[in-house]
Amino acid sequence: MKIIVDQNIRGAGSTFGRHARLEVVDGRKLRAEHLLDTDVLIIRTTTRVDQQLLQGSKVGFVGTTSIGTDHLDIDWLEQQGITWASAPGCNADSAAQYSLAMMWLACERLGRRLAEQRVGIIGRGNVGSRVQRLLAALGVESVANDPPLAELGEPGLVSQEETLAQDIISLHVPLERGGAHPTYRFIASEQLARMPDHALLVNTARGDVIDGDALMAELGAGRLQAALDVWPGEPVFSAELLESTTVATPHVAGYSDEGKRNGTHIVYRAFCEWAGLQPFKPAEPSGGRLELDIATGENAISKALDATCFVRRHDDEMRALSSLEPGERAIEFDHLRREYPYRRDFHAWTIRCQDSKSARVLDRLGFSIISTDPPVGSPARNYD
Repeated sequence: MKIIVDQNIRGAGSTFGRHARLEVVDGRKLRAEHLLDTDVLIIRTTTRVDQQLLQGSKVGFVGTTSIGTDHLDIDWLEQQGITWASAPGCNADSAAQYSLAMMWLACERLGRRLAEQRVGIIGRGNVGSRVQRLLAALGVESVANDPPLAELGEPGLVSQEETLAQDIISLHVPLERGGAHPTYRFIASEQLARMPDHALLVNTARGDVIDGDALMAELGAGRLQAALDVWPGEPVFSAELLESTTVATPHVAGYSDEGKRNGTHIVYRAFCEWAGLQPFKPAEPSGGRLELDIATGENAISKALDATCFVRRHDDEMRALSSLEPGERAIEFDHLRREYPYRRDFHAWTIRCQDSKSARVLDRLGFSIISTDPPVGSPARNYD
């Protein structure tokens, strides 16, 4: 059996590679001629999988190690009898933590305190619900809108109008071009106009859920602010939009080691079921626990988020792309994603913090906290 796998799939060798011959490719450059003798295709969101790519191949299973499936022509795959799988929820913790870090940095740059803002969450699924819990851990008030969940009777949801009326609006929806609740460019001029002056729009979902031209008009006028991890039309995107954002990163919100490995494992299990194989036990993350010392409570949350999410670092790297030509900018955008540094979710970190108040907040966010200044004769302890 031959499996073609995207070069950005974490842990492919210790999973798929134990059953078949692997060929590692750049998913954005994959073409139909590469697949003629291929049985299985494992990709991420950079590969569009449809009739044009698979016609004439013998591919029987397609797996995307991502939450979203808008890059798959699911109707055509099912018509052809090709089994497909995705990884819903695989990087939800990672994406939620990164969203929080983006909000925090944006508020710092805008001279605001996140604790004093009210947040509207559009999409309270795997990621949005986690964002809401993280905000609650910081004492930040939030509301959420999610029409599909509302139809299922989910309590505690509000209208889109009320959600858009908050100080910060954070998007956590899939990209849907049809169906009962399409989201393609659904944040357009009308929705942006409902946001209050100087509100902050945060997007770690999909770039094309926002109308880029409409957002650029609001940013250019100075009426709204934006923190974007995903971009309309990426990997080709507007330098003007990049320069107008408060925080800008290269579509990496879900890129923690746990998030990537979870995606691989979910699709790997679906592959084994399709192929009638017994799955091997996944390899454990490398590197063990990570540690961070924070001497005082001053800016403790900011220091922890900087150390664990790298938002400030990637914002600096994104800014350097604005002077490039569009084609070169797209290449470097993909390079930033491909060369993303090793990152772990909050639970993998042990933080030593002298300030007990900050330590308790970090503990509620999911970090393991150890006192650096215990009473004489007492062992270091976790904060409750």
